[in-house]
Parts: sequence; C-alpha cells; structure tokens
Amino acid sequence: MSRAQDGVLRAGCSLDPSVIKNHGIFRDVCRIAQKSGIIFPSRLGPGLFMRISSIVLVSILLLRAAVAAEISQSWNDLRIKRDALPAFHQEFEISRTLKRAEKVRASKSSMTVDSARGRWRERSISGTGDRIKLFDGQNLYEFEDGDSDYVRSKLSPKGVVPEPDPYGSADLDMSKAIERNRTPCGLSTVDHQCVTLEAPVKSWIRNGSSGMSRMLGGSRLLVFDTVTGLLISTRTLESIEDQGGIYQSDVSYMLKRMSYNGAVDEALFSLPPGATNQVQQLPPWNAERIKKRLAGKTAPDLALTDIQGKSFKLSDLKGKTVLLDFWATWCGPCRADGPSLDKLYQKYSDRNLAVIGISVDEERPVVQKFLGEHPHKYPIVLTTENEMPKAYQIGVFPTYVVIDPDGNVASATEGDKGFSELRRLLKKAGLETD
Repeated sequence: MSRAQDGVLRAGCSLDPSVIKNHGIFRDVCRIAQKSGIIFPSRLGPGLFMRISSIVLVSILLLRAAVAAEISQSWNDLRIKRDALPAFHQEFEISRTLKRAEKVRASKSSMTVDSARGRWRERSISGTGDRIKLFDGQNLYEFEDGDSDYVRSKLSPKGVVPEPDPYGSADLDMSKAIERNRTPCGLSTVDHQCVTLEAPVKSWIRNGSSGMSRMLGGSRLLVFDTVTGLLISTRTLESIEDQGGIYQSDVSYMLKRMSYNGAVDEALFSLPPGATNQVQQLPPWNAERIKKRLAGKTAPDLALTDIQGKSFKLSDLKGKTVLLDFWATWCGPCRADGPSLDKLYQKYSDRNLAVIGISVDEERPVVQKFLGEHPHKYPIVLTTENEMPKAYQIGVFPTYVVIDPDGNVASATEGDKGFSELRRLLKKAGLETD
C-alpha cells in the first residue's frame, strides 16, 4: 500500500481549503507542520484536527517558554559570574555604519569599561573630549573629561541598576532571545568557551531635531565568555525609517583588550575633583563653549565628503586659515551672510583661506535645491552624511569657527557678522587681508 493510499502526507495537512481559510488555528498549524516536517493523516475531520492542533500549539508554546526560561537563566548566570569578579577592565572598538540607498556613512570610536564590586565607569572617546558615565553604586553621573559640569541621576524607584552601554539590555526583548552556538572564544590569553545569543530589538519611535524616526525591525548578537561572564562582542542591525526614507544601521562593539581580578583603582569610581557644578543636562557645544574649551588648542579633526562627492580632512588644510560656517537653509541670518562668505572666499582663497560650509540636519535634496538658487563657490558638506565630533554639533546658526594655519582654534562666534567682521576674525587668526 502506498503512503497516499494509507492516507498519510509527507508534511502538513490536507483539510478542505475552506475549513483552513475560515479557522486561523488550522492555518497556523498547517504552516508550522510544513516548516517542521510534522505529518498528519490526510483524512482527519475538523473536530479531531482541532484537538490535535491544540495539543501541537500548546506543546510549541511550552517549548518556547522552556527555551525563554533557559535563556533567562543563562543570562542571569553570566551576570552572576561577571559580578563575582573582583574587578575587570575592557577596551572596545565601536564601528557604526549607516546605509541609505547608495550612500554609506561610517565611523569608528572607542570605549573603555571598568567595573568593581557593583560600580562601573564607562569612557567614550570620539572626536573631541571624552564623555564619561560613572555609577558609584547609588548614583549615575555623566560628565566630560576636564569639564566642571556634571549630571547626576538617581536610581529609578523600581531599583533597576544601570549598566555600561555594551551590557545594556533594556532595549532587547529577552523573552524571544535564542542561543545560536557555543564555540571557543579565540582569546590570546585563555581558551574559554563563548556563547552567542541573539535577541530582537524592541520597537521604538523617536523625535529628533530632523523629525520623527522609527525602527522597523532589528536584532542583536551578543557573544559572552561563559567562564567570566564578560562580553566579547555585540552587533546590532536595525532597519530605520525617517523623513529621508529607510536606512540600515549596523553598530558593533569588538573587544580589543581586557583584564580581570587585578587591583582596584578606587579613583575611577568617584567624581573627579574638577567636577564641581551639577547641572540638569550637559551644556551644548556653541561658540562660547568652543572658545572656552578649545581656543588655542588643536581643532578636532573632521573627515568629510562634500556635496559634490569630494573627500578631504580638516587636518589636510593645515597651513591655511580655515573658516567653518555652520548654517541651515531656513536660517535668515545665514542667508544674509552668504554673499559676504562668497566674497571673502573669492578675494582671499589665493592667500591660503579655506571656507567650509556645514549644513546642519538637512537632507541632500533640500540643500541642493537651495544651492541651485543661491550657489556657493566653497565646498558644502552635510551633517546628515558626515560624522560630526561633539564640538561641531552646533545648534545655533550661523556659527563661525576660525582655525589658524597651525591647526589651532583661533575664535568662534555666532550671528550674522557681515564682510568686515568676518575679515577681522580671519585677520586675527593670521590671514593676510587688505
């Protein structure tokens, strides 16, 4: 007797299509059966099939619950092992890539994490200055290295203990996490076993300076040392939609160095003596802060690609006086100064003057349309397509930053200045003017 004559299919089910269509549970079980290779007799009636389907679905739900419980236990075990270490120090390289259509925006930064007995310190290094987060066991502090301002946040009423950024899981749906594999960590010092977990990222909607954005879907891979509980790497992939369309975000943390069970440096887990001014939020970078923090110091470098596709670095312009113009198409004073900037550039570009127009938080079509009506001779770059260090994340327009031929910040100012005032600032920075 053949399998068909015996009334058995290879996988799936062969109920009347109208029955399947009108009963969602039938449709779901058939789909699961097809994917899983489950075999149902083809002559089952709806009543018997419903009973079997219920058993199958309950079994699947119980299996999923068991897997979720196992992952939760594994996650807690890793935390317990990590917390049992007297101290640890880790250094990560962070890679960020944003892909939109044919445009790719990539950047790298670094982060160090130190932890000891329930306290931790996270130091992010990118562009200019170092931003530090510090948890002393009771309060979370945030400040910039060398600055007097700091923000203090108390623990939430629910008692949720904050974690360093690489270890944070609040944005993950851990109930749907799965274990991918267990393989050797490949560390140069010890040959421990590593476990790879994968969890979906919770949906989010955010309102920023350039409008609303929402995450359409995402997941994170996390690799942990099963012996110490320490993180080895993470990779977060997200599909995000904003006013400019859909783009892909790819953020990775890769461990470069680590040590543990060493001596504890208690100074790492307390506010530095210079942090004396508690504020509600860290002040934004503007002309006044740039002058206060950076005047006479080397200007933070910029790796830029202008709107025409030409790539260059700010440091490549050493030997010239550089004027950075932070502007927006909707800014009236920016438009008023436009002719003066063009006049300056045309008059003094042969005397080692470089002008870079930096359009802030505006998409390419908007800026291209504006430049079609108000063309500029000097290069224009977009912050939406270029990584901006913190000191250049300007929110007041126009803002001008003048850099001398030695590559040091000479001055910074805000508002429309006109030809004469801009020329005076450039002359003060060393430009030979009439």
